[in-house]
Amino acid sequence: MRVATKGRYAVIAMVDLANFFASDQPSQTLASISSRQKVSLSYLEQLFAKLRHAGLVDSMRGPGGGYTLARNPKDISVGQIILAVDGIMPEQQDQQLACHALWDTLHHEMLGYMNSVSLFSLLDPETAKQIAAGVKSGKTQFEAVASTSLKKKAGKAVAKAPVLKKKAKPGPVVSSVFNWGSYLLKKKKTA
Repeated sequence: MRVATKGRYAVIAMVDLANFFASDQPSQTLASISSRQKVSLSYLEQLFAKLRHAGLVDSMRGPGGGYTLARNPKDISVGQIILAVDGIMPEQQDQQLACHALWDTLHHEMLGYMNSVSLFSLLDPETAKQIAAGVKSGKTQFEAVASTSLKKKAGKAVAKAPVLKKKAKPGPVVSSVFNWGSYLLKKKKTA
């Protein structure tokens, strides 16, 4: 099993992002991560698209926007990060080789170890203390302030805007045979 450069840079970027988890500004732009970690901005864009797709980071638009961790650093493992960007696959070995079991076992041991290492364990000690002490994450604080300001703006907009009719809720989007089967089973159980 190899951990490619993508996986290494993804872990470095996620540790950088996690160090801001409990700060006043948890949302970090890729440009700021790029300058601190000396990683190409376009390379980070590719990595964070995969990390966002895997549900490890959230993105926010607008002033003060950027990327934040989607979960507490204690709940994100190095294995999840590497799997999100590399899609770790065991080395292709000839099944006839007598030592195939050795390489297969080594692959599983390495993956198990990476899954046992949390992002939290790689943090700056001061940040780790704040998170362990239960400090409300900066992301939560940011979202609370943003939702309050949105409610104020929405309240003003509701007073001025005409009442809109609700649109019919669209049916489920079935993107694969497996989703279709799950949908049919759920439909059958509710009927």
